[in-house]
Amino acid sequence: MTDITIEQANLQDLKEILQLQKEAFVTEAESHGNYDIEPLKQTYESILSEFQTHLFLKAMYENKIIGSVKYRAITDIVWVGKLIVNPLFRKRGIGRRLLTEVENLNPDAAKFQLFTAALSIHNIRLYESVGYEVHSTYKDENQSDLEMVEMIKLINR
Repeated sequence: MTDITIEQANLQDLKEILQLQKEAFVTEAESHGNYDIEPLKQTYESILSEFQTHLFLKAMYENKIIGSVKYRAITDIVWVGKLIVNPLFRKRGIGRRLLTEVENLNPDAAKFQLFTAALSIHNIRLYESVGYEVHSTYKDENQSDLEMVEMIKLINR
């Protein structure tokens, strides 16, 4: 799908991104048997607060947001979060394109860091395919029955 564009999201996009996030994370909730996860419970006020400290990218197709990712650069480390793709558009390279654009927008970064659930095998495979490696495993601080992994991509200069 060459007619998909990646661009910076704006304030007016947040409601659509939040709705897409909830749709996208249903499959995560189903695979874990747990619908009490933060991405499904997030409020508009919360995503609005994140918008003050993070940059959001959106993948557009026919004037509709079909994917998104947020990131925050702190010195030479870029934290990446909530990579989402509309379930109808998955397995078409959109998540990979969003991750690549985050890297392109942060050419001075030495390290990219993200977190995902340990049982999210498809997510882990995607991240590994673009150079991330599992760095650590830990219990989610809000849900002790949810195991998470920290993944890091080091940039060699």
